[in-house]
Amino acid sequence: MLNEKLLNEFEEYLTSGRLEEDYGYSAEDRKIEILEYLERFMDLAEEVDKVATRLLMPHLSEVFPDTTK
Repeated sequence: MLNEKLLNEFEEYLTSGRLEEDYGYSAEDRKIEILEYLERFMDLAEEVDKVATRLLMPHLSEVFPDTTK
């Protein structure tokens, strides 16, 4: 599944500016693909936050029920 190497490589790609450089030199269809990947990562980050909250504070939903469902 996940491993430190994958996360490190993605972090380096983001923080080094290479992603932005790739985006700048890409054709329009590739630019759209890059933006879709970034959007998916942002969606996943929201899910990560939810799961981490449930793991760290399992009884939080008893105190503050999820009203978005």
